[in-house]
Amino acid sequence: MPDPRQFDPDRLRVVLDHGEAVELDGGTLILEGQESPSVVLRLAPWRVRSVARVLHEWSSVSRILHHPTRPHLNELDLSRTLELAAAVLGASDEPNARSLRGSRVIPNRQRLAAVAVLGEREAHLTAVQRLALVDAAAWWLSEPNGGEEFAYALLAASCATEVTTEHVYLTLITSSHEPNDDGEAASP
Repeated sequence: MPDPRQFDPDRLRVVLDHGEAVELDGGTLILEGQESPSVVLRLAPWRVRSVARVLHEWSSVSRILHHPTRPHLNELDLSRTLELAAAVLGASDEPNARSLRGSRVIPNRQRLAAVAVLGEREAHLTAVQRLALVDAAAWWLSEPNGGEEFAYALLAASCATEVTTEHVYLTLITSSHEPNDDGEAASP
């Protein structure tokens, strides 16, 4: 056990007033081939939703006030991923699907899981492309007349292998036995 009297400047943790925490845990990320230190941010779901909306608004404003010295002008991928994660934990006032057309709704948990599968298997897709692909496939799955075929075709056109297409498609259509976005157990 480490000596609690020793201070480790590489592993800092700051707890905010409402229990949220910002941590330097010694972890790293690989960004554009370069190793970079990382920061861990632990937030309540309602706070994640708030941060997601701020990032979305920032992205909208930054398109107007373009400064070439800023490396990241658009935070839509982070904003949308945070919004989806908050929705999975029940902190969203938005419906599961942005454009519901039929009676089928793909739960946010399954949509977030499909984005994660794409992230693991399709390195050629950007974060925004993965989010857009899953949202579009979920939209097609809500179509009562042949939507399954269109959703699968869309995934097949974007995924490098048929195995990945199958994994993403099954992630979207298979109900889990864990609580769904409404807090109730999903039916098998």
